[in-house]
Amino acid sequence: MRRLIVPVTLTTLVVVAVQLSIFSSLRFGGVVVMIVWLWPLAMGLAGLTALALWSALIAGVFFDTHASTPFGLTALVAVALAYGASRLGREGVGDLDSAAWWVTPLIAAGAGLVAPLIFVGASFFTLNFSLWRDSLLSAMAVNAVAFFLLARPITRLARWVGSLGGSRR
Repeated sequence: MRRLIVPVTLTTLVVVAVQLSIFSSLRFGGVVVMIVWLWPLAMGLAGLTALALWSALIAGVFFDTHASTPFGLTALVAVALAYGASRLGREGVGDLDSAAWWVTPLIAAGAGLVAPLIFVGASFFTLNFSLWRDSLLSAMAVNAVAFFLLARPITRLARWVGSLGGSRR
């Protein structure tokens, strides 16, 4: 796992850069697609638990340094998604090779549906009520569709990055 920290960190920083430079300026139905949540989810589905949690923390913290959201809130959501996905990934539920083609995208769509709900719900505890002003249902729907469409290619990337360290456990 130590060999993978550097490639996972660098890939995560590239994902954050793509989020900030491209996806944050694109709006679908007034909603930003959060690939900084999808990346750790994909790492978890690839069965890389510790690396998924690490990438979630890095992605969330670096994204929050550039966003006007409460610091750590994006990381909290990313860690929750990564942990849940890693439980499924360890059991082989989201495996791209042995499961049906739609399993990984469906899990990702469910995460995309729940992630904005966790984000807005957790903002209540930070006393930041400005996140409630936009349409939560739109954010849930757009992220669910985007996660469904992007899940397989990003999970393949996660598996490839995870294989850079040699044998896969």
